Amino acid sequence: MGMRYWAMTGYWAGAVLSLAVLLVSFDYEFGRALFIASSLLPGMLCAQFFLPQAFAASQRRGVAVVCAIAGVVMVEWVSMLLACTYTRVVVWPYSSFPALFSNPIFLLVVTVAFVLPGELLARWLRQRLPQPRHIAFVSERRKVTLALAAILYVESNDTEVALHTVDGAVYRTRTRISQWEQQLGERFVRIHRAYIVNADHVVRVTAQAVEIDGLQIEFSRKYRESAFARLVRESEGRGASARG
Repeated sequence: MGMRYWAMTGYWAGAVLSLAVLLVSFDYEFGRALFIASSLLPGMLCAQFFLPQAFAASQRRGVAVVCAIAGVVMVEWVSMLLACTYTRVVVWPYSSFPALFSNPIFLLVVTVAFVLPGELLARWLRQRLPQPRHIAFVSERRKVTLALAAILYVESNDTEVALHTVDGAVYRTRTRISQWEQQLGERFVRIHRAYIVNADHVVRVTAQAVEIDGLQIEFSRKYRESAFARLVRESEGRGASARG
């Protein structure tokens, strides 16, 4: 987890420096360019967090994506406007503001140019680096550290998310299920808008549902094909390991 954190921190630091160099090409002082480039970072991080959730929306996906993009561009534009105004009034009086950076299309292109490689790097790191064995979170105002292997499945009822464990305990959180999907790692499979299952605890897989801890959980139409294929591969892999 530490290496993943530092790799992503290094990437975003490099992104800010690259944006600062771009602004220097508009005859900005490097200090001002770096300050304004840093102001775009919150919008980029918002894009990296919200856009995958918008694309994964089960209903009105197009509306969700458009709203997410509009929100990100607004955050970027307001952040840059405030940063430019501050530096023009306080630090570098009477300096001009590049008209190109007030163009929302340009801001969107710049954001995508940095967010997309960042997302690809994050996925690569998740695949290459060892997965954490425990996860820490807050449940009912208590900090909990739980072994990933102890989680049977994750269930969402829109207002809260429940983590069901092998010992029968249930931990309730306010963290969205889409965030759990990103945090839990490769052994967990999203099979429904409201369910993520631990592949290691799946007893049986059919074309319609999975059985886990005596409970039948149906696939949703959106996740059926990919989740079914993945769980079948996992099941066959465990069978081959057992025979070996």
